[in-house]
Amino acid sequence: MQEEKLPLWSNEKFEIFTPINPHIPPEEGLHVVVYPKTNVPSAWANPDLCAETFKVAARVAQIMEELKLAPWFNLQANGNWGLLPDNTPRFHVHIYARRKGKTWGAPVQLPLAPGTYHNEPMSEEEMKNLTKFLEARLYFPKIKV
Repeated sequence: MQEEKLPLWSNEKFEIFTPINPHIPPEEGLHVVVYPKTNVPSAWANPDLCAETFKVAARVAQIMEELKLAPWFNLQANGNWGLLPDNTPRFHVHIYARRKGKTWGAPVQLPLAPGTYHNEPMSEEEMKNLTKFLEARLYFPKIKV
């Protein structure tokens, strides 16, 4: 299942976006997704890709923290909706940038199914600022062969 998305950054290996309809409301935080462009069904299908994807997600969280977009982050790979009828599992990592709202300190309450939540997307200003810093600071040095 591919979410409706607003692109933030990509290279030959990864795509980073924010959903048009994020899992959490803006007053509680921001929602960013890291998709590896190599399509695998689960983290355990390719442990090296899983590790690299979480490394990218951790770096994005560091950048978001430096920008003071949120003081805490949850990184999560669940993919349960890929198990629903007519869907296909695809490994990806969600970044939940948590703000000190009414659910601060509580676990993220994920929607039960697609379309069961109605949250506003990340603000245009936050998107532009985050994209600018991802482009400037999220890089992957070439490996000499």
